[in-house]
Amino acid sequence: MQVMSRQRGVSLIEVLVAIVIFSVGVLGIALMQIKGAQFAKQSGIRTVGVLQARSLAEAMRANPAGVYGVLNVDAIPSVNNSVAGSYYLYDGVDVPSCTANAACTQATADLKAWLAQLQNGTVAPNGTAVLATVAASTTKAGTLTVTVSWNGMIPNSAGVTTNDTYQFDFQPSPPPQS
Repeated sequence: MQVMSRQRGVSLIEVLVAIVIFSVGVLGIALMQIKGAQFAKQSGIRTVGVLQARSLAEAMRANPAGVYGVLNVDAIPSVNNSVAGSYYLYDGVDVPSCTANAACTQATADLKAWLAQLQNGTVAPNGTAVLATVAASTTKAGTLTVTVSWNGMIPNSAGVTTNDTYQFDFQPSPPPQS
């Protein structure tokens, strides 16, 4: 006489449990892909913001008279290397406009080009604008503080997205003494 085995295959419950476990794993991988894409996009935006902020510093190096707010580099000692009258000062609202001298015109052109690059080069999420300022430093005399801010993409623990900011102090090199 043959003994009949009670186990003849995989039960339906075992199959359903396996499908649930597999589904949870696939959803986890999909969530990691989505988060990875968000972090990559945010990193790209941050990189563009940093590069654009540094590009203004390069424009300032090319136009030292505009940094000090004088007509030419020979007049920089007359302002005692103060940047308080710099043509690059920008409050984040109104781009300085002047046509009185070449240094001012070049600085204004630099600021306008920089702001256009910021708006075009940084993909601001949710259609928000990129904010930028150039101010005389309150902590380091003779330096300009360049600040670029944009709306962040990743919400904080409260579920609110906050602004990301990159800021640095630009200290122009004094002109060589003759």
